[in-house]
Amino acid sequence: MEQTVTIPEWLKHPLFFQQEEVYLSARATVTAEPFFIYELAGEEQPWAGEEKGMFLIAAEWTKLKSVLEKKFRQRDKNVQAEMKAAAALFLMKLFWSNSAPVQLNGWQQNVKKFDIKPVNVEERLGFVLSELYSYHAYVQICELMIEQEKQAAKYCVLKKKQ
Repeated sequence: MEQTVTIPEWLKHPLFFQQEEVYLSARATVTAEPFFIYELAGEEQPWAGEEKGMFLIAAEWTKLKSVLEKKFRQRDKNVQAEMKAAAALFLMKLFWSNSAPVQLNGWQQNVKKFDIKPVNVEERLGFVLSELYSYHAYVQICELMIEQEKQAAKYCVLKKKQ
């Protein structure tokens, strides 16, 4: 369904949204602007059922990582769109694996309460968002993705044992 959506206060962040409203096309994806389409549309909630959302993120991350690897290997500096998408994907993975929609406004306080998260994620993600278009930020996002996957798997195993 195509629609114009007002950015809710909890999703406002200068890196991802510079305007008050965005247009959601019927073909919107999680790796293209506007990011956080599920939070914006409010129809589906992939964070409520971990499996579907995690599979979607994993598939998109595999494709995006391949593109970024190639660009960084060729020293292509035009990585802005892809790195924004990578940061958005990690935020989705972090929040959704904790059964929560992404909340960008005050994200640090929300993340502190999460059970499933990488070590020092607040500092590391803060670095990524401040140096987003650098190779070091790319490396950090890759590591954060791997660690979040491991933490989520560990949490699922421990949950099943209970």
